[in-house]
Amino acid sequence: MTRAPELSEAAVPGISAGVSAAWMINVYVAALMLIPANLTVSALGSVGTPALLLGLCGLVVWLGGQMNRSRSTLSPSQPVRRATFLLMIAAFASYIAATAHPIGITELSAADRGILLIVSWVGIVLLASDGFSSLFKLETTLRFLVFTGGLVAVLGLVQFATGQALIDSIQIPGLSPHAMVLSVNDRSGFNRVAGTATHPIEFGVVLSMMLPLALHFAFADTHRGWFLRWFPVVAIAFAIPISVSRSAIVATAAALIILLPTWPVTRRRISYLAIVGLIGVVYVSVPGMLGAITKLFTGIGTDTSAASRTDSYALAWTYIERSPVLGRGLLTFLPEYRILDNQYLGLLIEVGIIGTAAFIGLVITGLVVAFTVRKSSADPAVRSIAISLVAFVVAGACGFATFDAFTFPQVSDLLFLALGLIGALSNIQRRSMMPTAAMLSDRGR
Repeated sequence: MTRAPELSEAAVPGISAGVSAAWMINVYVAALMLIPANLTVSALGSVGTPALLLGLCGLVVWLGGQMNRSRSTLSPSQPVRRATFLLMIAAFASYIAATAHPIGITELSAADRGILLIVSWVGIVLLASDGFSSLFKLETTLRFLVFTGGLVAVLGLVQFATGQALIDSIQIPGLSPHAMVLSVNDRSGFNRVAGTATHPIEFGVVLSMMLPLALHFAFADTHRGWFLRWFPVVAIAFAIPISVSRSAIVATAAALIILLPTWPVTRRRISYLAIVGLIGVVYVSVPGMLGAITKLFTGIGTDTSAASRTDSYALAWTYIERSPVLGRGLLTFLPEYRILDNQYLGLLIEVGIIGTAAFIGLVITGLVVAFTVRKSSADPAVRSIAISLVAFVVAGACGFATFDAFTFPQVSDLLFLALGLIGALSNIQRRSMMPTAAMLSDRGR
């Protein structure tokens, strides 16, 4: 099989000399997953989360690389990067349209925060897409991402067992709580946990997104010990149900629907047995949990949270009609107006048809690129990572339909990171095919 040539970090296009993109992405992952989501740089308020600031730094590093023509990545054109720029342009257009008219201070502050979020996400997509010199470095980052997911899952399990938030005692110099986070609350008589996330829904959806990559490394890393390979899978599999979240179950189902058909028949059969076994263990160890989860779907007609979602459509349309093309500015539809629990509906209100189409277009572009990489590669590792990232993004995209994801940092940041990693995988695959293309050209002469 052909692998991309190993390059020095200084030779990686788009990265400033002396700065390792892989290292920066690993720090970003650690900040996003391991630092409680409510801790921020106090002087900066809600925009002072470490992950957001690192995303802004990532954009600066990427721009620095573009100024050096020998490391510029502006050619050849990359679909993920192009789609990311279109989303940024749409968000800025919405911001300009919003601020061109009288706007309250609270909404203006929210619009400013929305622009900073977009710029930070753009920075992470670009840094991740252009910053990896080899498949080995990309796999190392993905392993670390999965490991942090396993740690967060374990934290959630401990929170569930003890009823204690635990993260309240975490103190990091320079950071302070920006808002109170209920890391443990009650639903259907069970402790509903959030790990380091801001809400149990986010906790459950984040783990659902992580599961495909965890499964990839559990099967692929045969050179590593059993515990290191399977610990994240087991922890995540048990932690998803204790979020007691409809969104998490739907996201997990979506991920598995993408993943399972690509596996060999024997592995699929074993996986079906494992799922049945997991259900059995949950049934025995946490009496009533399966009934509570089942009721989330069978009782949806009388569920207040589901009713709130459907009742939001008529109200949302009145706001969409006021500015259907560009919207009213990202994040300016404040929670005190209405909690929509549907990010796509929120996007139609805030960035209009153009911004919503740009976001959906970015997601679809990432999925198409990942499928293209899988189809063009003969390397089993590349093919498996590609489909795992597809399942990762699909799980997140499904979650976006069930809650206001842009106000939840972990799930939204991870989606953009995954899109950047898809771009990285595409670049690595393209480089791996260059020697082959050169050989074929030489033979034709």
